Amino acid sequence: MGSGRVDPNSFHLGMQVGEIKAWCEVAKSGAKAMSLSAPFKPKDYERISHHMEEQASRNGVKFYLERDLIRTDLFTDLNLSGIWVFIIYRDDHVLVDYLNLKSEMAHLVDDGEYTGEARRGVALRFARLLGYEEGYASSKLASVQA
Repeated sequence: MGSGRVDPNSFHLGMQVGEIKAWCEVAKSGAKAMSLSAPFKPKDYERISHHMEEQASRNGVKFYLERDLIRTDLFTDLNLSGIWVFIIYRDDHVLVDYLNLKSEMAHLVDDGEYTGEARRGVALRFARLLGYEEGYASSKLASVQA
């Protein structure tokens, strides 16, 4: 028997793999068009990427390594600087929709037009991709703008 101590790195990896498995199952079932893995540091990519590949294959879903997740008012409490996530999805159009939204947002920011309804619209479209109910997303955005 060991000392009863849990190796923190193994524990953290186990949590991440469990979340990846769960989000793959959610995408497979169609409960959500798109899921996000737990955020991770780039240095951890090699440690978890093969688990992502295995779970995606096992569940018949796809994934995309996102090194710069869009930052909308939906998640104002998260600092995603230098953090990566896997976008997990079943249908190709979902990733295309996300990448188009990200591009549109960048153009709005560059043109100084990422304000008001345009800003809210980007956040709501992102929320829809993530499978959030309209009422929940709207209330979350209302609390940010209040």
